[in-house]
Amino acid sequence: MENYYWTMKNGQKINVDDMDINHLRNTLKLIMRRADAEAKAKSRFKLRGDIAQDHVAQMEDADYFDECAADFEFWKY
Repeated sequence: MENYYWTMKNGQKINVDDMDINHLRNTLKLIMRRADAEAKAKSRFKLRGDIAQDHVAQMEDADYFDECAADFEFWKY
């Protein structure tokens, strides 16, 4: 059986098989939060050019995307 190691916040590596249930639970929650954050980051589009970026920033400030998102199913996860 292959060993898997988790690197803790302090840099120490620990064998996953040696982790107690609370540590495993917290590790899983961390992985899920990171995956969710990564999915949200990938869903954002990138624009090239200062004018385009400024335009989108203005719309974000005005909550334009939140209002429009309700109208389109593809905006939802």
